[in-house]
Amino acid sequence: MGATAERGVAKRLLLVRGGVLTPFSGLGGAFHDLRRALEGGAFAPWASAGVLEYDLGSSPSSLRRLNTRWFSHPRRVHRTIQRLHALGEVDLVLVSDQEQAHLVPRSSPVKVVVYVHDFFHLFPTTETLSGQTVEVGDQRPSLVRRRDLRRLLKGLARADVFICNTKATEALCRLHFPNTPLYRIPYALDVSKYAPPATLPLPPEGLTTDACHLLVVGSHDPRKRLAFLAEVVSGLPEEVASDLMVHHIGNDVSSAGHANASVVARDNGVRWHHVGGNLSDETLNLYRWYCEALLFPSAAEGFGYPPVESMAAGQPVLASDRPAHNELMPEGECLPADDVGAWQEAVVRVHAAWKQRNGAPRSPDASLIDHVAFLAPDRFHRDMAEAWDEISSS
Repeated sequence: MGATAERGVAKRLLLVRGGVLTPFSGLGGAFHDLRRALEGGAFAPWASAGVLEYDLGSSPSSLRRLNTRWFSHPRRVHRTIQRLHALGEVDLVLVSDQEQAHLVPRSSPVKVVVYVHDFFHLFPTTETLSGQTVEVGDQRPSLVRRRDLRRLLKGLARADVFICNTKATEALCRLHFPNTPLYRIPYALDVSKYAPPATLPLPPEGLTTDACHLLVVGSHDPRKRLAFLAEVVSGLPEEVASDLMVHHIGNDVSSAGHANASVVARDNGVRWHHVGGNLSDETLNLYRWYCEALLFPSAAEGFGYPPVESMAAGQPVLASDRPAHNELMPEGECLPADDVGAWQEAVVRVHAAWKQRNGAPRSPDASLIDHVAFLAPDRFHRDMAEAWDEISSS
């Protein structure tokens, strides 16, 4: 146990990650929430021993990015841990995610934990769904990326402990690293951030047209299956399809070099509005409150934030029965991932509910808001602090 704990002073956690991330990304959002809660005292008696990350600006050279990631930042992390330990000012180190596992030092005077969110790129797979091969993770990394992945795997092997969020990730941790102690702690969600007010603000311009508005949140990564979604919508009866407007929040460009999501939608005759990314929380909530449902056909998620956030907003969710978002949906509510007909029937039901209201606003589904209450921040903060206590004192 560190010197600070022996003196009865608050234990201190050093947060470590690589380059700064926007809070609007999955990993970035998780890190920003954790950092904010730690610095705000939510994990008491744990306090922050500092945060190690770097910002290279908007357009650093490839050589500078690589040198910082592989060499200078790992050295800084190692030296900082040694210095803080000598001063009695650190009791545990938490590496933000598996993509930063190379930062686990080869030797550390205090325990080092890696927060594992998923293994998509470290152990890529393919899935066959609705007759299509869906890539989960990068199947063809570049030479530099292959070297990077080897560094990550070595760092994971050096970690003292893993913490993960879901049963699906827990199973993969036990499969690939059976000897590494593991804690599974479901993530937190502040439901109050998403709950709609009694009187809604005016909708964004994209939602002012008279249409059955549907929401898609996420990148155009192959595992998100936006092409499957276009197939579902394009095959609907004309009297349904003509009323639909799909709004996509996320990157329109394919990470695998395929056609843009908006182009795929257009080629399938789907009315598609690419909203963009990096939206404010307020704007995101407006789309959740005004759209009839979230469409989430993803083949795999480390956690699956969009369905949980939509449920917290009282918005119906159509999600595929795939890990790990199927752990978070109400029992029996997920749709078969490869059944186009089942998805079309579900969209038809959403359209029928919209039609029946005859222009009246959709009421938030209180049962969905209640369903995600188990992700309360207080529970997460308590369980995480207890895990840190056990790890640091073992």
